[in-house]
Amino acid sequence: MKAWIVREKGEFFCAVVFAETRSKAKVAAMGTDVCENADYVDIMVRRAPTADQYYKPGKRELNWYDAEDRIVMVRDLGFTCDYDGIDPDACARCPARDYCDYYADMDSEEAE
Repeated sequence: MKAWIVREKGEFFCAVVFAETRSKAKVAAMGTDVCENADYVDIMVRRAPTADQYYKPGKRELNWYDAEDRIVMVRDLGFTCDYDGIDPDACARCPARDYCDYYADMDSEEAE
């Protein structure tokens, strides 16, 4: 099973789904929070081969709210939170903070 990053055209938020083909990934994307209201033709899909290894039978997508999945998304795929209005305390509690470029930048700015 292959991992795919999916998002609606023009949107910041994206998800990682598991599917056999690009077209099946688009269909799977329509079942995610980020693409649930998107038209099929407006869903952008790109391969994320580094995440293939995290597929487990029955797993349809990586879950941002699951600590292990979030670490994978940040460490291996470069995901970050939406920059607008990030609460520094929330960053400090994030399970993926050690891998987050945004957190590292914020932490180094505070140190200066």
